[in-house]
Amino acid sequence: MFAAGLFILLSNRILYFINNTSASLDNIIETGISPCKGSPCFTPSKIYVPLTSPGFPSFLKYAHRGQLRVSYDKRSLKINDDRVFFLGGSMHPARATRQTWSLALDEAVQNGLNLITIYVMWSDHQPVKNKGIDWTFPDWSSPVMDAAYWNLAAAIQSAADRGLFIHLRIGPYDCAEYSYGGIPEWLLVENPNMRLRRPNFEWLEIMESFVEQIIDYVSDNELWAHQGGPIIISQIENELGEGEDQNEVTTHTHHEGSLYVNSSGQFVDPLEKTTYIGSIRKATLQDYADWCGEIAEKHAPQVTWTMCNGLSANNTIHTCNAINNGADWLESYGGNGRIQVDQPPLLTEFEEGFQDWGETPEHPNDYFWGRTAAAATREALRWFARGGTHLNYYMFFGGYNRGRQAAGGISNQYATDAALCSSGQRHQPKFNHYQSLHKMIASIASTLLAAETALGNEKPVEVMSKEKEWVIGSEQRMFEYFVNQKETGSTVPVRSKSFKQVTFVENDASEEAVIRIPNINEKAKKYQQYSLAPTSAILVVDGVLEFDSAIIDPKSMSFKREFADSSSIPALLSWSSWPERIGAGKGDPMTLIDTVPFEQTKLNVESSVWSDYAWYETSLTLEGNSMKDATLFIESQRSNGLLVFVDDSFIGSAEDHSHIFEGNLTIAVKIGHLPIGQHKLSILSESMGHSNLIGRFSNSQTGPKLKGISGDVLLSGGEKMKNVSLVDGREWRSFPGLHGEKDFYEASTRRMASEYPSQQNAIWTSFLFQSPEFDPTFQSLFLEITTGRGHFWLNGKDLGRFWNITQGETDRYSQQYYFLPIDYLRTDGYLNEVVVFNAIGSESLLQNTTKLVLSWISPSGEPNFSDEVGYPLACI
Repeated sequence: MFAAGLFILLSNRILYFINNTSASLDNIIETGISPCKGSPCFTPSKIYVPLTSPGFPSFLKYAHRGQLRVSYDKRSLKINDDRVFFLGGSMHPARATRQTWSLALDEAVQNGLNLITIYVMWSDHQPVKNKGIDWTFPDWSSPVMDAAYWNLAAAIQSAADRGLFIHLRIGPYDCAEYSYGGIPEWLLVENPNMRLRRPNFEWLEIMESFVEQIIDYVSDNELWAHQGGPIIISQIENELGEGEDQNEVTTHTHHEGSLYVNSSGQFVDPLEKTTYIGSIRKATLQDYADWCGEIAEKHAPQVTWTMCNGLSANNTIHTCNAINNGADWLESYGGNGRIQVDQPPLLTEFEEGFQDWGETPEHPNDYFWGRTAAAATREALRWFARGGTHLNYYMFFGGYNRGRQAAGGISNQYATDAALCSSGQRHQPKFNHYQSLHKMIASIASTLLAAETALGNEKPVEVMSKEKEWVIGSEQRMFEYFVNQKETGSTVPVRSKSFKQVTFVENDASEEAVIRIPNINEKAKKYQQYSLAPTSAILVVDGVLEFDSAIIDPKSMSFKREFADSSSIPALLSWSSWPERIGAGKGDPMTLIDTVPFEQTKLNVESSVWSDYAWYETSLTLEGNSMKDATLFIESQRSNGLLVFVDDSFIGSAEDHSHIFEGNLTIAVKIGHLPIGQHKLSILSESMGHSNLIGRFSNSQTGPKLKGISGDVLLSGGEKMKNVSLVDGREWRSFPGLHGEKDFYEASTRRMASEYPSQQNAIWTSFLFQSPEFDPTFQSLFLEITTGRGHFWLNGKDLGRFWNITQGETDRYSQQYYFLPIDYLRTDGYLNEVVVFNAIGSESLLQNTTKLVLSWISPSGEPNFSDEVGYPLACI
């Protein structure tokens, strides 16, 4: 009865979503969408961007009306020669499921957005070598793509059905806190001399091939704006030559295969003198940027192309990525002198932060965790005040890193401080505060578009001094937007009554400021007074205060976090555990034997194994004296863990979980007493993700990224004993992946164990549970895990890494709750199975601390939530 009821509920819920994208004739008439007479066809969802906001377009207004002519001027993008305003949000379908994607799109519309920005993650569409690109998204049930799941075109189409335009960022380098920046890890195993994102023929050929394939795929699905589709702009490359790297001319990084440029601006190989005539010079990153623009226009000449946050080609729009410096970027005309001169001000990434394992919200070692709604909206107002007509949140919905997606040091949940929690729940009070801002910006979009930019024409503001006198403030200013027109019989332009008068006022002071500005209402008093909180901004429309960045509506904080009673949550049943086989067996056909350990990435790729793990094994003999205080020094890489076993017994482990840095690192593992005799040494390497940085900030490589044992292994017996190299010609055995992974992917039945394994580390565990009844539109199901570190699977689908590491020295876990997508739950009456590989914890402890959690937020009678970064109850 329980399972049958669940099936009915979930079936209705799934039908609801189908109906949500299958409009009736009445709905088509209501929206005003033109009937579809040929592909591409779009059917309005029940939730869609309104068609009635001047200057703030809904894609449904243009659907089925032929091609959209996309252009731009110094103020904004233009559709069919009309200026348009965009509020966007980044969402990655690769970090979502079909259902969570649909729910997040609905929330984007309700938050007031009209644009979705999508990264194309090459590594998700071609995760293993010798396979063609498959534009379906992996469901993480195996390394092989499942064509029966959903694809990139479907994700874009579902956004269009809600009236949302698309900014498609094709890379192929994305960064995105994605392992290898979204580039397949096998690429540099196959081409070890290639340098990514630098001018060398190997990379240029491979990159152009990828660019051509994604452009052809989108064209085949008729999704470009000039085909009548929703993709209004597209980005090639990403954050190229950011900061100090802009001046790189490959002088200090020139290597074999690097290209030169001839007098015609073409790349040439200096070793092939028959390919050029005359003088040549070393190719620069700007040359590479220009080439990116050339191939984009070559393969998609009707697309409006962008490049962001660094170098850009002359034929692409130069766009901004910013935390708190968007206003500065506009004031410097984008750094290239073109923004609001002959190119529009577009903010591709209005940053919302991300989370690293072990970091704290207050003092992260890398980047930033997030920012408050008050701080973010202040910066948004500063951007709009200086002429910005496009703003895109990075991220609006972060989702989760499944499988091996997460870059080094990045947690399973992504961008938890965004307007939507990683689970898709509304992050309050941020969601509501953003919603209020977006509503007002959409209402004044036509005025902001029709007026000239106020940048350079800002006005001083009178401030009440401590002596109660009005003085010109040194840290306050205002920007006015209005439209002048000539009335009949008059030669003097007057302010048009068809447009609103918009005033942005800023207070940069660290204390409250009482200001006054002229009142536009001639019948009212001459001045209007406002009180501005420290470091805040306000928006005044037609003399009325419409938005204050610092004032959060108490209703937006009047929520409470609720958890379903444990008695209503299904129990975790039929626990079973078994040990991972230790080491790299000599007789196993997957084991590779050499005099050195195989580097892990190459080992796994060449063995066609999709795994974060690898086993290493050798033998050592102590003669004469035992070691009382032995330590292994293992040359490895950052963001890597190592577990050491001696004679099949766990001895110790150590790890590094750096995100911002990559490269060589010696990891020390204390062994303690090591007696005389022959010993088997086994080492389990655990990758915590490849760095997402490639050729950036002068601290990331453009060549292969390594993992596992990448150098020597030294055995030290203490101060008075000589260190012994174990990579000295002796036999080393390397095994790709985990033994249990191979068994897991090949098994057709559930693995059972009659008793707990004696082994206390490198343990496999599985358990079962019934799918509970819940409403995924506002409730989320989680697995709470607070012990160990490893990977876990739900019904065969890899949900990524887990770890019980805490935030700094606190007792709060970096991540305690792991989202279980409703798409992956059983709806056929059968039980769900969770399989866990726990590298550093016992099965009994895992069983005692793991449970299902159903949670949501609901309105309350008082403001329980707070506008603070990393507020514990806002998102779990």
